[in-house]
Amino acid sequence: MIRALLLVAMVASCKQAKEPAAGSEVLAKSRALAAAMCACKDKACGTALASQWQDLTSMLHGAEFTDEQVQGLATEDERFSRCMTAIEHPSP
Repeated sequence: MIRALLLVAMVASCKQAKEPAAGSEVLAKSRALAAAMCACKDKACGTALASQWQDLTSMLHGAEFTDEQVQGLATEDERFSRCMTAIEHPSP
């Protein structure tokens, strides 16, 4: 959670050449990617989604978020990470 909050604060101070994404749009995309990661069954799927997750961070630049959206982003970050770890290190 702290990682997500720091990331949001850090990128909020950066200037954008284009209009920033709406906080709700970023949150919706993070939820969709986290759900997709949790549905993955193999590393190839997870790798592709990890790349998309990294691309999602570019949407944070200049976006404004409510406290609820920041909490939602932190929750989705944790869910995405947990599911990615489960793919990389499956239980026997």
